[in-house]
Amino acid sequence: MRPLQHGSPDVLHALYNCPPGELTAHRARYTRLYNLFRVHYSGKQPQYIVRAPGRVNLIGEHTDYNGYPVFPMAIDRDFVFVIAAGSGPTIQLRNEEPSFQTKTFDAGFPLPPFPQGDWGNYVKAAVNGILEAGLVDPKKALGFDAIVGGTIPESAGLSSSSALVVASALAFLAANNTKVETRTLADLLARAERYVGSEGGGMDQAVSLLAEAGKALKIDFFPLRTKPTPLPEGIIFVVCNSLIRAPKSESVRYAYNRRVIECRLATALLAKAVEGKTGRTISPKRLADLSAAQLGVDPATLDGWAREIIGERSLSLIDIAQRLGKTPESLEKEACTLRDRSTLKEPPDGFRVWNRYRHVVTEAERVHRMERALQEGNLAEIGSLMNQSHASCRDDYEISCPELEALVAIAREHGALGARLTGAGFGGCTVNAVPRENIEQFMPGVTAEYYEGYVKRETGEVFTGYRDLRDVLFPCRASMGAGYWPASELMG
Repeated sequence: MRPLQHGSPDVLHALYNCPPGELTAHRARYTRLYNLFRVHYSGKQPQYIVRAPGRVNLIGEHTDYNGYPVFPMAIDRDFVFVIAAGSGPTIQLRNEEPSFQTKTFDAGFPLPPFPQGDWGNYVKAAVNGILEAGLVDPKKALGFDAIVGGTIPESAGLSSSSALVVASALAFLAANNTKVETRTLADLLARAERYVGSEGGGMDQAVSLLAEAGKALKIDFFPLRTKPTPLPEGIIFVVCNSLIRAPKSESVRYAYNRRVIECRLATALLAKAVEGKTGRTISPKRLADLSAAQLGVDPATLDGWAREIIGERSLSLIDIAQRLGKTPESLEKEACTLRDRSTLKEPPDGFRVWNRYRHVVTEAERVHRMERALQEGNLAEIGSLMNQSHASCRDDYEISCPELEALVAIAREHGALGARLTGAGFGGCTVNAVPRENIEQFMPGVTAEYYEGYVKRETGEVFTGYRDLRDVLFPCRASMGAGYWPASELMG
């Protein structure tokens, strides 16, 4: 628990890394949620306030589940829960946004999910994971009542889902008076979120829990390690929402999980090549276990081995099985089984293994170069690396879309040094590195050309609506990671 008190004038600044002019709005939001709790749960006094931020990934896309590092920062958009522990196992959540229905269930293990796409499944994912790990005894678990408020755009690639999982976990732990070491919890929740069916890595949970105000967080995995890096003063990172939804729980889930499987297949093929070239027997779990540094070989040599066994064309399951000396049936069972025990069907156009491999290894190198660029305040290099990353995400990982391409091009025209898609892709947001002196031209320029121009020229059916432009186009401040506090202390 972070030792902050709402009565201190520095509390909200510490949480949100914001100037004094924005503190009033943050304070008003906390007060509104606190009062909503007292209205909806008459007779109950709020006990805790929980906060978990979303994130924007500066660089390192789809590298985390391959064991390579990422470089996100927590943003000043978040979920806030106002809660009180229950006397029994029942959990009830009321969202301040009326379109999200009230959810009620009992904490038990295993938890049956709500229908696919239901926001309550992210709460269940956290509770189910904590109970499965034995951190709370299912027979003695206490539930909680909560008012939930969120400011992270939904299905926008800013990790609203993981922030909801983190906030739910902290609420459940607080209700049960249970403390867990933060890195342990980050690892646990990365696994727990797979309850909703996506094969993600651990970046989102780690940055939501471990971020530091004013800094990006380089995250390495297996084991989880973090290194905060101060952000240069001369640049502002701006999020632009394409208004194209990218929900992992819907049709995008297949495309996302396909790339996870293609990386597994790349790992198996490269391991076969390394064994053939070196005579060593190896059992890698992910692509990072086969990095040039891990193997002690020259990167160009390793890429040559990969190209030789994988080739540059798409591969059928039969092609890959033959190269590995396996039957298609056994390979499908080993490599194409998802964590929910379903099997990913072979894509009609085949597995694009080489392209996925090339993106992951080059993106990992860009992460290392970004660390140096941030430390040195090399704005030109920061922008160049982001642009290279976007090209790789578009061409090799194939997770862009026409709207993201239009938004990236417009951002660069209006002063962004670097512009790239961020998050899982297939829609969602871009992150843009804008020199501080260019921000006054950037914001109105993107507004006019994309939101008032491109979006209105294209068919409106594919775009989500918005009530306030400030919710889809906004500068980000690197905020503090998640925590919970006694409501009496935080509210004064």
